[in-house]
Amino acid sequence: MPNRRAVRLLVLLLTAGLLHAAAPATADDARDWVPRPVLDLDFPDPAVVAAPGGLVAYATGDRVPHAWSRVAGGPWRREPSLLTHRPSWSREGGVWAVDVARVRGRWLLYYATPVRGMGEHGRCIGVARSRSARGPFRPVGSAPLVCPSYAGTPAAQDPLLPRDPTLPRAGVIDPSWFRDADGSAYLLYKTDRIPSTVRIVPLTRDGQSVRTGTTSLELVRSAGVIENPVLTRRPEGYVMLASEGDWTRCEYRTRWLRSASLLDWTAAESGMLLDAATTGLCGPGGADLLEEPGGRTLAFLHGWTCRGTALPCVGTGKWDHKPRQRGRRSMYAARLGWADGVPQVTGWLRPR
Repeated sequence: MPNRRAVRLLVLLLTAGLLHAAAPATADDARDWVPRPVLDLDFPDPAVVAAPGGLVAYATGDRVPHAWSRVAGGPWRREPSLLTHRPSWSREGGVWAVDVARVRGRWLLYYATPVRGMGEHGRCIGVARSRSARGPFRPVGSAPLVCPSYAGTPAAQDPLLPRDPTLPRAGVIDPSWFRDADGSAYLLYKTDRIPSTVRIVPLTRDGQSVRTGTTSLELVRSAGVIENPVLTRRPEGYVMLASEGDWTRCEYRTRWLRSASLLDWTAAESGMLLDAATTGLCGPGGADLLEEPGGRTLAFLHGWTCRGTALPCVGTGKWDHKPRQRGRRSMYAARLGWADGVPQVTGWLRPR
């Protein structure tokens, strides 16, 4: 007959072993399923293009910092800023959420820079050009492309007239270039603060001016924050990705909208593409799309990581106000699939 004391000890040891096997050993193990950034440096609002020799990414920052890699998964190397100087109509301050496109043999950089007459953060949109995706980019023209008429700048080509009294006097940001199937070029952008809107204005074929005789049109309006628009065309219609919420918090997220018409989004369908609940990331937003050979689509975006690790920040509050957490907006890359014209995340690129 076995020793009862020995049996009880064996049962306790086996139970403890099973519990240990069922529970993750560390916090890192518990979050192994969470995507890892392909560039674990502060690189907010990434815009990514395919260029000769590899990929180039651009970020919010002082005169547009950039990074370069041969493949989307990296390794990415952060490089210096690419905008040679601010235009004459700008004042000092960071350049926000740019977009870059190759148009008729030139690389064009659309950027939002501070101006006078609209408070501390008021910005307007200009364009710069270069022969290389890696710059240097030099501002074009002596006036903004898009700027409210009440700003302290020379008259913009798109002055947002007539003035909409329901919108705050806060300027325009988040430019995004789009070419339609017939070759027509457009610029999307956001009116800052809330309520916020996404607008579109036709551009000339070379992308460096607003088309003569045209002004911008409101596509989408939100009582809260909607920003960072990026547009693509699918057989089922036009699809826009846009960020919404407070960019300093984990609740920042990316929504998709789909419309049968480029210029009328009143009947647009909408759904969530990226948020903290479905990705495990903290504030997945600022997304840009890159079409790869073979019809594959990548989405580059940022999310908050903390304490010098590649792990997402966890908790509440404004991560830009928590210096001990060392929060930064790192760059991620997701693979997208399309189901009836609706984007879906099918996987994440792992850093190399």
